[in-house]
Amino acid sequence: MGSTLAMTAFGALAIGAGAGDSPAQASISAQERLGWVQAYDIPRGPMAPALNAFAYVNGLHIAYDARVTQRLTTPGLAGAYSVREGLSRLLDGAGLAYRFSDNGRAVSIVLAQNDRATMNDAGGATPLPTIDVGADAARPKSSGASGAAKGPGDRHTGYTAESAPTTLKTDTPLLKSPISVRAVTRQTMDDQQAISVGDAVLTNISGVTPIPNLLDVYKIRGFSVSQSTYKNGLIELRSRYLDTANLQSIDVLKGPAAMLFGRSEPGGLLDLVVKRPLETPYYSIQEQVKSFGGTRTTIDATGPLTADKSLLYRVNAEYYRTDSYRDFVTDRNFFVAPTISYRPIEQFRINVDFEYQNKTWVDDYELRPAVYDHPANIPISRYLSAPYLTTNLKNHFDKKRIAYDWTYDISKDWSLTNRLSYTSLGTTNGNVAGAGFNQITGVLSRTYVYFPGNTDNTFATNLDLKGKFETGPLSHSVLVGFDYLSNYWGMKSQIITPISAINIYAPNYYTLDVPRGGGFAHSGEQWTGVYGQDMISFFDDSVHVLLGGRYDWNAVSSSGGYNSNWLTGYGNYKTVYSSAFSPRVGVVYQPLPFMSVYGNFAQSFGSNNTTNYSMPQPPQRGEIWEAGAKAEFFDKRLTLTMAYFDITKTNIPTADPLNSTITYLIGKARSQGFEFDLTGRIDDNWSVIANYTHDDVRTVEGSAANALTVYNSNLAVAGKVLASSPRNYGNLWVKYDADDAFKGLSLGAGLTVTGSALGDNANSYVLPGYALLNGMISYTTKIDDFTVTAQINVKNITDTVYYPASQDRTYIKTGTPRTFLGSLRVEF
Repeated sequence: MGSTLAMTAFGALAIGAGAGDSPAQASISAQERLGWVQAYDIPRGPMAPALNAFAYVNGLHIAYDARVTQRLTTPGLAGAYSVREGLSRLLDGAGLAYRFSDNGRAVSIVLAQNDRATMNDAGGATPLPTIDVGADAARPKSSGASGAAKGPGDRHTGYTAESAPTTLKTDTPLLKSPISVRAVTRQTMDDQQAISVGDAVLTNISGVTPIPNLLDVYKIRGFSVSQSTYKNGLIELRSRYLDTANLQSIDVLKGPAAMLFGRSEPGGLLDLVVKRPLETPYYSIQEQVKSFGGTRTTIDATGPLTADKSLLYRVNAEYYRTDSYRDFVTDRNFFVAPTISYRPIEQFRINVDFEYQNKTWVDDYELRPAVYDHPANIPISRYLSAPYLTTNLKNHFDKKRIAYDWTYDISKDWSLTNRLSYTSLGTTNGNVAGAGFNQITGVLSRTYVYFPGNTDNTFATNLDLKGKFETGPLSHSVLVGFDYLSNYWGMKSQIITPISAINIYAPNYYTLDVPRGGGFAHSGEQWTGVYGQDMISFFDDSVHVLLGGRYDWNAVSSSGGYNSNWLTGYGNYKTVYSSAFSPRVGVVYQPLPFMSVYGNFAQSFGSNNTTNYSMPQPPQRGEIWEAGAKAEFFDKRLTLTMAYFDITKTNIPTADPLNSTITYLIGKARSQGFEFDLTGRIDDNWSVIANYTHDDVRTVEGSAANALTVYNSNLAVAGKVLASSPRNYGNLWVKYDADDAFKGLSLGAGLTVTGSALGDNANSYVLPGYALLNGMISYTTKIDDFTVTAQINVKNITDTVYYPASQDRTYIKTGTPRTFLGSLRVEF
């Protein structure tokens, strides 16, 4: 947007898509542009976001008077129309008209001459000023909501999103949904230089906390989401080492999502939304350097493969290497993700995604004991694993994934979508676990577990039919679907052996430990589900009732055995069958167009995927009651969500700290709390991400063992707080984008405050509370035809020592010390 527009007396807003025309575009006449036919699915509602969505689809720049449009609504636009037909329908009955520029790429929305109700003081129709679509188009002053303008490469999305169509499987605006969904946008990840998914979600979404685990596992609303990570709506089973290089956003759905996804945890789920190819050619290369010897190179290239732009491509790739603040730890990662999009006709579109990842590393297994009622007072750099084993038997991870999703528009109100993915993982890894600790002498007993060859293959697919219709005064938005999951996991020659003990205060790394023992394990799972829901709207689209249900069939099979001199016996192949119905009911009331209150009830169904050698565990069940409020401010640029939740969960798996192959089950646990999220742009200069969570997570039904057994075995007892569950925590991130003489300069600052937490299920020690301070400065400028951005982020500025999570008395996660991360990005 040009500065001329920003200075207009009416505070007009310019919306653009595509900073400039390609040579192919430039050769097309204005009349040809305006005759193009596009398919639209813009819901009825406020005028401004509808115009924004229309502009983005057509690559137009639209200027309008925000003071007028904030009071107007549109009947929406569904089906295929030319640009002129589409604009006319959007503006129907609003007292507005439109005027195109000579090149057909810019539109001024004007007051219609015959509509006195919307006339300006001069008594005539006044078009807004001509739009300057120069360098500013690379960083539009928009919130990044669905349909809003995005800069080159869809990077400048703002901090908030208006909808989550991949995660909700419908285009229902978040304001009208009784489900709490928050998104971490591409711009958030770029501004904070979030390399991993954990970097992105742990401070930007309320209710999300870390837990120590070899997989990419987090807590949402107090409960682990170990089997609830999805990518474009399909499960990423046993996901690990997830990178942000090819992600457009990360959606976090709160509460049980079983109605839509079947297998899920009651706390919520993560859905990773990948970048899609663009019609406008775009190329980016970024080089990052960080503390502890880290370097990361990423590329992003996209554009059309055919002149008619029916076939598009995008390639994201990364090479990352780093050492660690922890002794002996290293990491090397290569990742590439090409994508193809094809639209042979207006009604049909398909995306095909490929991924390949190859990673070699020395695992930073968080082996660190508690001493009496606090974590051991030793340097956070100290390595308590066995470097002779871990550095010579490095971990290796090889991942291949292919997926597609296609949608066919049956009519303007009905569409069919199919998604499918196949993932093959090959893993070699080992780690050292604690097997007992003498608090007086400081001697830690250890066990080495090594998996020299695991295979993990997952096939997932689903089919969704969605549509809209009316029955009298009721408007219906329906979804019916089917999904299927099949997984096979195989482990060969697992080595489980005691190794030499280590003194945590004076470690000796020169002992030679020889692994011995071996075995096998196999497991398989099949999951089938059918589901349906209806969103019913009435009372002038101010009340929305969601009714949904799902039925699942699940079969888990496993076998295993060991043949060492200290563990004997072979397991028999066993299969456990289960099935369940999972309902969801929700209500939303909109007393004002920009505000809603909601409530919902839902149940979830999941499997534990943990074994006592070869015995599958019974499935988990969850239940939630939730109530809250949502609001949108400043033309949907700033969003607010507040929620109260009450969740119960049964059959929670907990590892035995003295034997990692044994899993206990907690009978029942409960999470009750309140959360608050404020995200988006306050004005053209200031953006904010603020969240707060109050959560009480306790065992309701647990072990009745005596106190000594509870202490030694880390058992859960009724009334005790679950491990690593702080009662209060919150985050604040504020960014300032300068203009005028300092245009291109951005400054950011963040604060994370977390209260104390109990370190284990027996509540025998405490993780102290902490506060972290982060900062960012970046500068963007144009050099010839290149956009160059230099940026520095500093995390944990005060170099605070903290412990963000724990599992038991020997497994405590340490926080990363002060870290500098610099980058240079070139875009063209």
